[in-house]
Amino acid sequence: MSTTKASLGILGTLGTLFFLLSSAAPALAQEERKPPITDKTKERWAKTQGGRFAFEIDVLSSSYQEQLAAVDDDPDTVEVVESSRLGVAITAVAQYKIFAGLHLDAEMPFVYGSVSGSQSTDLFGERFESSGEYSRFFLGNPTIGLHYAGNLLPSLAVFGGISGTIPLHPQASSGLRVSAVANFPARAYFDTHRVLLGHMSFRARIGTEIRLGQVLYLTHDLATQLSVPTRDEGNTKFVLEQGNEIEFRPFGNFGLGMRLQAAFPMSSSNSAQLAAEPFLGWEPPVKGSFTRVGALVALDDDLGFGLDPGKVATIRVALGSKW
Repeated sequence: MSTTKASLGILGTLGTLFFLLSSAAPALAQEERKPPITDKTKERWAKTQGGRFAFEIDVLSSSYQEQLAAVDDDPDTVEVVESSRLGVAITAVAQYKIFAGLHLDAEMPFVYGSVSGSQSTDLFGERFESSGEYSRFFLGNPTIGLHYAGNLLPSLAVFGGISGTIPLHPQASSGLRVSAVANFPARAYFDTHRVLLGHMSFRARIGTEIRLGQVLYLTHDLATQLSVPTRDEGNTKFVLEQGNEIEFRPFGNFGLGMRLQAAFPMSSSNSAQLAAEPFLGWEPPVKGSFTRVGALVALDDDLGFGLDPGKVATIRVALGSKW
């Protein structure tokens, strides 16, 4: 009798244990199962993918002094004339994912330019000179385009697209052109379609984005720009843009990096314009707000060296969000 009771006790214990294990197994499996990756939770380390909106702010301020011979007969008397340039551009930039890897791109520049004294700027083969004082706020050329972006490998993304500008000022006045020219070299001859008045620009751009170990990010891109004049006295302009960026993110979203770029104006005597931009950035991996602050410095003639008087050194800031 005691043996039977012992056997029944053992069977009851085993049954209870089996019931507890069978009840816990689905719960454990549910805990281990990862939530599905949706479009809202997908990691977007490639900047050319997904939705983005930002304001890009460029501030160029430069001045230099020029010594001129005085009007009187004294050869030792000179007149010191100061010339200055201030260009401020705030560009709203949007990127919207239509479907798959196809994205819609749009830009709208809001520009202020102020110059005083003697100014001479190479507009890709057309030397633009002015004297006196001019200041003006105006809308730059809106841009609309499409690009495709996708991953060849988990850590290798490629992109390519085309865009065109809408010339809001096909017959710009001389004062308006002076204010626009104040901003023309701000990005060391990159993205000149935003402020190149009296022209309709067409652009094509391709490139790659690479991520190494989730801490090192590399970007390479090549763009071509053809600008057709909308006025009889204008000239067709063609430029190649090649940019390279390296960014190190050792502390999660925070990064520091360097951009090296070269512009090749095919219609200008200045065959190449080099520039460098050290920058700091903050960008989340999935969605949220991002920030970038940099200083673009022209390295060679005729816009550089950027820290010299009258040359190009531009403060660049980007504030935006991605989703």
